[in-house]
Amino acid sequence: MLDLFKTPKLYFYRLVLCLAQPIYIRIFKLSAVGLENVPKEGPYLLIGNHSHKLDPFFIGALIRRPLFQISSNEYFRIPFMRRFMWAMGAFPFEKYAVDLKAIRYAIRLVKINGHPLVIYPEGGRNWDGKTLPVLESTASMIKTLNVPVVTVVSKANYLAWPRWANKRRKSPITIHYGKPVTFDKSSTKEEIVDWMQRALDHNDNYMTIEKIEGKNPAEGLTRLLWRCPACRALEGLVERKGNALTCTQCGMQWEVNLHCHMRETGTDAWKPIKEYADLMIREEEIVPLAHDTGIPLEDNEQVYLQSGEIALYYQPKYPKLKKVDDGRLYLTDRGLVFVKKGDSKSVRYRFEDVLGRSTEKNYIFQIGTRDKQIARFEMPKESCLKWELYYDHVRKKGGFRAEDD
Repeated sequence: MLDLFKTPKLYFYRLVLCLAQPIYIRIFKLSAVGLENVPKEGPYLLIGNHSHKLDPFFIGALIRRPLFQISSNEYFRIPFMRRFMWAMGAFPFEKYAVDLKAIRYAIRLVKINGHPLVIYPEGGRNWDGKTLPVLESTASMIKTLNVPVVTVVSKANYLAWPRWANKRRKSPITIHYGKPVTFDKSSTKEEIVDWMQRALDHNDNYMTIEKIEGKNPAEGLTRLLWRCPACRALEGLVERKGNALTCTQCGMQWEVNLHCHMRETGTDAWKPIKEYADLMIREEEIVPLAHDTGIPLEDNEQVYLQSGEIALYYQPKYPKLKKVDDGRLYLTDRGLVFVKKGDSKSVRYRFEDVLGRSTEKNYIFQIGTRDKQIARFEMPKESCLKWELYYDHVRKKGGFRAEDD
């Protein structure tokens, strides 16, 4: 069996660098600024923003030296992909837990073997082109490794492939490498987090790109815009002809272009899609549902959100997944309740038992529990981002601690 925590020889990685790098750079229109800041030898840490699906490959394509990368264990479920990722220097990190095995491996790679390591402090790919808050756990890793840290800010990578879109667009991407910074033992986690946030902060939505090529710019956009900006109807928007959105409730229409901008049909005022995305959630609109959901509830329990028909999977043992049943998911002020189709039996996940949540493959809302189980709710017809935001808000409102998702 492949040992993902045994340092690979990297022959395959070097072959890919040699043969595919020039082609890769040309296809994805990659260019670098400050590449001379990256150390030519010795260990160091690269921390980068994350908007494009292929960001990890972009960094490696421009540096003529093998890089090791901490990656979500989601990418290691398929045997072929697991071997490819391992051969390219990536190793899995278990979500929703302190993965001591991965941490020890990262320390060995850097401190003992002298390799460079890549980390994405946002903890995942952002949805709207604006850098997310960085995780404090990255500051702990920086203090532990005590090696030079180089920031990597990829610009226009969101415009080249927004997370909500099904396909990439042909758009130039510029990767900016900062000068190495070393933190001494007196540096606090708060100081390092503040430095990372400022160094990585970037917003693609206000960049001017002369030409972006592609088709169907509105495809997948309802994953991000899950509420009508005009009448506020949940799941009210639908795609039209690949380049427009229409509300099924109020009839309003918007045109969408490849630069991730929208405008109301018949007007000239284009605005970044992010400005519409920022309107999706308002605290006063997150209220209990007025109608009877018909699910088994505890005394005074209130329902805030319900899904259409979805599928529930669990993880008996990584990387295997097993389907539990089809049914509907409900968010209440106590946690999540999945009600099976037909027999109305329910599975309950209380807030106090959930260690973290994430969205996988854009259509899977996933949680990890204290008993080291994974619950995956496959909902291809709904916005997982909506579930993330509602879940976080209701959880926080109930007084439960924040999660390092």
